[in-house]
Amino acid sequence: MKTLIIVLMTLVMVPFVTAQTEQFSVEKKSAIVDNLTVGIKSDNTGIRVGSANVMYDLIEEKYLQSDDASESMIPLLNMLENGKTEEERIAAAVALYQLGNSIGIYRLRGVAIYDNNERVSKICKNLYYSYHKLHGTEYFINF
Repeated sequence: MKTLIIVLMTLVMVPFVTAQTEQFSVEKKSAIVDNLTVGIKSDNTGIRVGSANVMYDLIEEKYLQSDDASESMIPLLNMLENGKTEEERIAAAVALYQLGNSIGIYRLRGVAIYDNNERVSKICKNLYYSYHKLHGTEYFINF
């Protein structure tokens, strides 16, 4: 009886789970990344932070692959380097971490070592370590 209930619950839940992981077409993915890149380049701090956070979420939830969003890496690097607020720079760091591009990860290392803002530096250091621990690669430096 218990097994029957579990099987029935599984059959009922499968359509809901598969509906949540909808795959976007290539054109839709391109439009999403283009719009988020425009948001990252915006003059409005809230839009920049929101766009970086949405980029992270879409990659985290597997709606986008990191390769799909690679064109937004340069604006994210600029945002990390030249952001006016901590929140903006942290959002850029987290999005770069999620992209997983070696250039972005290396830049996290640079910010972790040389940045004057203690909070941003510490978060970049943790992201850098996390990336290398999860991927089984070596650190280039001890902090």
